[in-house]
Amino acid sequence: MADRPGPVGVVYLDVNGLKDINDQRGHAVGDKVLVECARQMREAFEQADYYRIGGDEFVILCYGVDRAAFDRRVQALRRCFAANPRCKAAIGAQWNARFTDLQQTIARADAMMYEDKKAFYRQHPTSNRYRHHSDEVIRLSDPAVLQEEIRQQRFVVYLQPKVSSSDRAAVGAEALIRYQPRAGSLILPGNFLPLLEESQTISQLDFYVFEYACSQIKEWVGQGKQALPVSVNFSRCSLSQPDFVARLSELCVKYGVDKKYLGIELTETARESDGVDLKALIHELRQAGFTVSIDDFGTEYANLSLLSTIEFDVLKLDKSLVDDVAHNAKARTVVETIVGICKKMDIQVVAEGIETEEQLAVLRACGVELAQGFLFSKPIPIGEYEKKYL
Repeated sequence: MADRPGPVGVVYLDVNGLKDINDQRGHAVGDKVLVECARQMREAFEQADYYRIGGDEFVILCYGVDRAAFDRRVQALRRCFAANPRCKAAIGAQWNARFTDLQQTIARADAMMYEDKKAFYRQHPTSNRYRHHSDEVIRLSDPAVLQEEIRQQRFVVYLQPKVSSSDRAAVGAEALIRYQPRAGSLILPGNFLPLLEESQTISQLDFYVFEYACSQIKEWVGQGKQALPVSVNFSRCSLSQPDFVARLSELCVKYGVDKKYLGIELTETARESDGVDLKALIHELRQAGFTVSIDDFGTEYANLSLLSTIEFDVLKLDKSLVDDVAHNAKARTVVETIVGICKKMDIQVVAEGIETEEQLAVLRACGVELAQGFLFSKPIPIGEYEKKYL
């Protein structure tokens, strides 16, 4: 964009809670919120350029306006959103007397928007997406901050072993992430992953964990240790990227790791409505040589259709099914039926969330051959995993 003479005002706007709205009320309602947001921007800034730069982020460029007039419009915009019960937004604004270095001006407005967004998160503790409200977590919604925290190795990969239900020997592990903003502090993923999903920055972390798994497997092979497969979870935001499988394959080539050592875990809730054609994606992953697991099976009502419509390698029974299996005859029947179907279809079944010997005994009687849970091991650091299981 060519420089223009005179002052420029920049407004950076992010719709608050759009992910919650899409999840709870549907994307059609979310689209109406975006339309309402655009209407309010045009009402406050009649003569300006408007840009939608992300799913819920907008930039307004206002040329040739003096500081006082710009500030009045920004305040009018804030009042509009404050008075609107259906549409809320975090707003950052920056004014420059001369049109120079537009990207830097936008970046400063962006930073101010994140400060404004912190207030929204603090004022909405009941939202099930924000269970941890410290500034050190909230700031991770800024892509630049998240990237720097990853670079500083403040995200730590733990492994939770998957074992044979018969002899408890390790057959692989699941990679799980923890955040360590400072020494002695370890924040669990439930306290930051929902925030990263909402801000659509979670893909940075997804691919970091996968690359870390690749590097660790390469190290095990180089040291002559037994390299057991590691599975990695991916968010819907990552799955919807058009080059998703290609990026995974490139990382395997970079580290010289056989894809048989890497499992891709997808939740059964990754639907076409989220921009993901699950059937086509799984086919592409398996064609590329990856093992595909369907995670959290049992948390949705209409999930049996997966068994008849999509080909995959591993089915992970959700903890909600495992919890009742020892004392609920119907739950046991459901598990037995699912295991029987999977064996006929050559699909491995992993029961996760096992906490008691009684649960394990019943699951083994149901035919479950692979297990995961605190009965065997909680997620542990890499070094501890190596000593115990490799």
